[in-house]
Amino acid sequence: MLNLFVLFSFCFLISINGHGYLFEPVARSSAWLVDPSFKKCCTYSGHMEMFCGGVGHQWNTNGGKCGICGEPYDRAVKLFEKGGTMYTGKIVKTYIQGQQIDVKVKLSANHQGYFEYRLCNIDDNPNFDATQECLDRHLLTIANTDSIKYRDIVQHGSDMITVRVQLPLDVACQHCVFQWKYTTGNNWGRDPTTNKSGPGLGRENETFMGCSDIIIVANSPTTTLPPILISPTTTMTTTSSLTSKSTKYWLVPSPKHWSVLSTIMTTTMTNANLSSWSSLLIAYERGDDVIYNGMKYQCVTSHRSYAGAEPGPLTWALWRKIE
Repeated sequence: MLNLFVLFSFCFLISINGHGYLFEPVARSSAWLVDPSFKKCCTYSGHMEMFCGGVGHQWNTNGGKCGICGEPYDRAVKLFEKGGTMYTGKIVKTYIQGQQIDVKVKLSANHQGYFEYRLCNIDDNPNFDATQECLDRHLLTIANTDSIKYRDIVQHGSDMITVRVQLPLDVACQHCVFQWKYTTGNNWGRDPTTNKSGPGLGRENETFMGCSDIIIVANSPTTTLPPILISPTTTMTTTSSLTSKSTKYWLVPSPKHWSVLSTIMTTTMTNANLSSWSSLLIAYERGDDVIYNGMKYQCVTSHRSYAGAEPGPLTWALWRKIE
């Protein structure tokens, strides 16, 4: 009897401590750990418990549904979704279109199962948050595979787990929501497809979620785009004694639409005068030097500029500070 009690107690402790969170790109509920600007508004002691209210509540009350950031689906106003008291919408990471990114998750106890990653572009709906329907339409693959599930979780134990994930080749956004979903494998169940029984094979497994706000910068001016109508434009050329190179400008209704090249302007500059960084969708090339806020930066990844991608700590993938 004592042995059974000890075994039950051990399993219970594992269950209540089997928590985890999305560390990079850091989840809204955990951002206060790495960014001081979140501490005052958004310190949340339960950031490792974003498990949909618990497996029983998720499945018995909400039919398996969950808030996009891991809060109970039936919570009227969710803390970390738009409209919630701890929602800021602040961008925590900038990536490049089509990039393979390292996603980091911290687990305090490993319950096997698998990770999934999703993406939702909310540029067209800036007054709304992502929806699970949108996220489900954009499941990301594990880099260099065709798989949408990362299953090698058990080999890491209770550790930081880094998984390389492939961003879509056709998505660039000023505001995308990135979602991590961890379906654990510790509950006994039956797979409805194969009819096999075992740990994690059923539908009703504990689920953890994390959502992050990110930017994905377009990587080239040759992105395939849907047909759009544009007004006739003109081509302007300016010259001076020292002509350095052509700089491409893009005419768009708003930065969220990566539109058709409409104007090519040949710009000039001298070695003594660096150009100031501009947000006007300029095609910066690797090695270009600019001035921003009195500091000198060098482009490390070719891209198009826009408001929000200015040189600084958050855009380390695009710019590096130089003396």
